[in-house]
Amino acid sequence: MIMRLFELKEQQRLSTATSFMKKIEDFKEVSRRSDEEECLRKKQELEERLVPKRESQVDVERTIQRLQDEARQRFQQKEDQIDQKLKEIKSIQEKELQEDLKKKTLELHVAEAKRRKGMSSSKLESLLKLLNESVTACKERDAFLQTVQMKLDRVTALKAQFQVVVNNVNHEDPLNSAIRSENIVKQVEDLVEVIRDDIAKNNAIVQEKNASSKHQQPQPALPSSGVMPVTSSAVKQEHRNDQHGRLEKKTHDSKEGHEDLDFVRREDLVVYSQLQAELRQYEANTAAFSGDLSLKTLRFELQKAVLHPVNEISDQSGQHLQDKLDRLRSLLQGNAVHVGSRMVRATEHPGGLEYCTNLLARRLVAQGEDQVNVNPKAAFPIAAIITELWLEFPVFGRLVLAHFYRQCPYLVPYYLPQQEGQSNEDYYKSLGYRYSGGKVEQQPTYLKRMSGVVRLYAAVLISLPRRNQRHPHGLEHAWRYLAALLNLSPRNDITAAILVEFLTVAGSAMSKEYGRQFQKMLHLICTEYFTMIRNVTPKGSGGGPVTRLEEFLHESITKGGISPPAGQLSPRFW
Repeated sequence: MIMRLFELKEQQRLSTATSFMKKIEDFKEVSRRSDEEECLRKKQELEERLVPKRESQVDVERTIQRLQDEARQRFQQKEDQIDQKLKEIKSIQEKELQEDLKKKTLELHVAEAKRRKGMSSSKLESLLKLLNESVTACKERDAFLQTVQMKLDRVTALKAQFQVVVNNVNHEDPLNSAIRSENIVKQVEDLVEVIRDDIAKNNAIVQEKNASSKHQQPQPALPSSGVMPVTSSAVKQEHRNDQHGRLEKKTHDSKEGHEDLDFVRREDLVVYSQLQAELRQYEANTAAFSGDLSLKTLRFELQKAVLHPVNEISDQSGQHLQDKLDRLRSLLQGNAVHVGSRMVRATEHPGGLEYCTNLLARRLVAQGEDQVNVNPKAAFPIAAIITELWLEFPVFGRLVLAHFYRQCPYLVPYYLPQQEGQSNEDYYKSLGYRYSGGKVEQQPTYLKRMSGVVRLYAAVLISLPRRNQRHPHGLEHAWRYLAALLNLSPRNDITAAILVEFLTVAGSAMSKEYGRQFQKMLHLICTEYFTMIRNVTPKGSGGGPVTRLEEFLHESITKGGISPPAGQLSPRFW
């Protein structure tokens, strides 16, 4: 029993020892495996650090292609940079060459301009000397010179303009002032030729008159009516130049008998005829430029340079009006001006500047019947532009006045009579009527257009020049015009129409300037002259202009004066 127990215990001890050893072996096996796995992991990590991953053949080809593309791009960028540098160097060299060429060309132009200005100055001096000699040799000089005084004044104005042009140095285009000086000398030359021709004819007439009247009594002097005398030679010269020559012959005949004219004052007729003769001469001087087919493009661009700013004139703002003045002034100065995306210059071709000057004068006057008769307030910004340009360009001012008289002879004042043998159509056209399809326009339309022209002219007379400059055609001409108009017998419709328009615009300014004298004139209109207007107005004709004049005069009397015109620009407008 005891042995059995011992054996059982021994078996248990051996079983426990065996189990313990097995556990030790199992632990060693687990530790070994764990060590191998850790070693393998470490080895893999080390291999991953030291040896790159293998790539497939496709990945390798893609990588090679990418590297080649990048290399080509870098090479192309370097080539582009080199090309850009070469272009910059070439551009700099070309610019330096152009600047050098421009500098040398400018030096040549300066020298050429100086030479041409010198020749123009010498020629102008010779022309003025020749004119002085002719004037000195003129017979009955004092009386005759009154008939050509405006031409002499124009020569003086051109001389002053020549001095300004010659002294003006345009560093961008030196030849511009030389061309302008030559154009001015050409105008002076034409005027001197006309004046010398007038003097020669006057001397011949005086000599003939002296020979024929050697044993005759001298003619009695003109009555002291304040009318400037007109010599027979002056009238004959106007007869040669003016389209109303037959009328002027009648004027001369009536002068010999000292009779007053009922359709125009003699001194006003002389001024009118001289202006129209100058205008025709000016248009003849630009005929070659206007008719040259090779200059069609240039003419079109110059027309746009004139018409665009003219059509844009308004009282929108002072800055807006100043811009239009600057553009037109620059054009008349012969400078390059923008026309769309192009630059154009009036002096690019001989006659271009004169063409632009006359076109501008004609279009500004035409605004009276095209725009002012629709929008009466538009007269004042247009008048302001005319006044400023007139101050700087006296020739332009005379052209404006000539176009006013051509467009509306009532502004002279001149009631053109129908000439013997003159058709009705030609006569009505001379009065400013328009024809369409062989039919003359309706009277209300005609009166409205003429009223627009009169309003614009009156707006010019009262326009205030800036910088306190003296007006080139101011209120003294308003007084002269109104006095001359009242000294003529009124006509049906037209006299009332132009009188009410003129007084509406200029009446307030004239009242401030002339005070009681103007009030006396207004009283004369309200009493005697309005009665004369009523007497020439057919009964039952409606008398629209007469009614408007009557209402205007009644309102002026009721208010004790004439109100300033609506739309007149204030002195500080611009």
